[in-house]
Formats: sequence, structure tokens, C-alpha cells
Amino acid sequence: MSSNEDKPPSEKPDENSSGATGGQEQDKQEEDGDDNATPVGFLQQLLSQFKLSTGQDEDLPEKEKPEQLLEEVTFEGVANYIKKGRSGIPDFRSPGTGLYDNLQKYDLPYPQAVFEINFFRSNPEPFFTLAKELYPGTFKPTISHYFIKFLNDRELLLRNYTQNIDTLEREAGIPEEKLVEAHGSFHMAHCLDCRKEYTHEWVKDEIFADKVPSCPDCKGVVKPDIVFFGESLPDVFHRCLPQDMPKCDLLLVMGTSLKVQPFASLVDRVPETTPRLLINKEKCGSTGETSESSCI
Repeated sequence: MSSNEDKPPSEKPDENSSGATGGQEQDKQEEDGDDNATPVGFLQQLLSQFKLSTGQDEDLPEKEKPEQLLEEVTFEGVANYIKKGRSGIPDFRSPGTGLYDNLQKYDLPYPQAVFEINFFRSNPEPFFTLAKELYPGTFKPTISHYFIKFLNDRELLLRNYTQNIDTLEREAGIPEEKLVEAHGSFHMAHCLDCRKEYTHEWVKDEIFADKVPSCPDCKGVVKPDIVFFGESLPDVFHRCLPQDMPKCDLLLVMGTSLKVQPFASLVDRVPETTPRLLINKEKCGSTGETSESSCI
């Protein structure tokens, strides 16, 4: 689950992120009976636990009323609140503003080449020039990132699957064990030849000095641990997926076109009775076609 669309890989990359809640809610729903049996009822019951203020605490003096965060305590209210936050990072596919539409200056054979491993091995300069615009530390987490952390703080987050490579989930405070960075990230880097590990701070210093990071030991190119086209998804993705999806009792999907596999198929990996909520700028994928799906 995540706000902006980010980088991507092998089976083709794209954008953002999804989160799953699990565990406690299913038990509580069974205790409550059928009142929350519908997806909308389930989501309303879940949101009621968040204790988010609408600024309408009539019993409190005006000065003591909390700041109004939501117009209404519904999933529409939360979605509208989330949409207000932007990190400033461009996505990949938005016409005119997406990264793929603004890569002409790098003289690439085609936009996606900048993220193809074979092209990178022979010509890494375009990627590292682009990386200066995307590098962690330049941007800050958004409301969406902190919403995911909020779910974790309330012990409602089963896992945060993200296509983003910007590490903003980490910066927001989401624990590493709750993260599956399906397309990798800038968090660590490795030499392509000897596989020596490097920190993102070391790589950042090299990039911002307008250098192609080179391994002092073997002189190979040091590449951030981002999954390029032609590379496999990280092991953690394949390890966590079969464990998490059967446990998911609510799937939140935020800021993704659902065009890139295998990430786009995650919406179909949860149980048929699991509500699925998509929050995006426009309708996408196949969600919204069943009674268990909601789009905002």
C-alpha cells in the first residue's frame, strides 16, 4: 500500500503498493454477527476503531477540540484525506508528467531501457543521472505512508507490499519485517561482479558527485538493489505471498494502475470473501467488477 507509483521490474514494473490487514478483525467480526458481513459494513467497523477526529467533539471546549482530519469517518473520508498528500515523486506512466514521458533527454532507444539490466550493464550513466532525481532523502513520506504505519501501530497491518523503490515506507517507520519491497529499493546496493554490499549512503555520495558507483575491490558497477527488467523479484516476495494472502481479511490497494504482473494479480490472491478497496486517481485493473470490491 503506498501513495505514488514507483519503480518496477522483471515481469515489468510499475507503480505503487498494497497493504493487507489480518488476524484480529476476523475474530471480532465473527463475534459481532452479521452486522458487518458486507464489505462496506466491514470497512466502517474497521474505521470506527481508528478514533480519527472529524472535529465535531461537541462536549469539548473549542480550544480543546482536536484538529479536524476527516470530513467523515468512512472509508471515503479516509481516501479523500489520503489523496491530499503527495511526495512530489513523479510516477512512471502519467501522460506528460510521468518519468517515461520525460526521458527523451537521456537519448535512450526507448524509455524502459533505463531500467533494463542488459542496457544498464553496457551503459549505466542514464540510470544514475535519473537516480539523482529519485534518490531517497530528497522526498518525504506522505499521509499515505503514515496511514500504513498507523495501521501497523494499531496491530492491523499484516504486510505492506509495495512497488515503490524510494524507501519512504521505511522512513515513515514501517518495520522492515512488515515490508515486501517487490521491486527492490535504494536501501542497499551490490557490485554486479563480486556482489560486495554497499550502503545507500555510499552510493548516494558517488551519484551526487556525478560518478558511476564503482566497486573499489573489482571495479565493477555498483547497482542499487532495484529490480530491473530482466531480473527476478526478491525472494521475500515469493516467500511471504503464500503465507499472507490466505490470512488477509481486508486488502487495501493505493496508487497503482494494476497493469504490471505479477503485482497486479495480488488482488485475486486473497479469499473470495475478503473486501478489496482500491484508492487511485482513476479506475484501473479489473477490481470493482465483483460485490467484494470497492473503488475510490
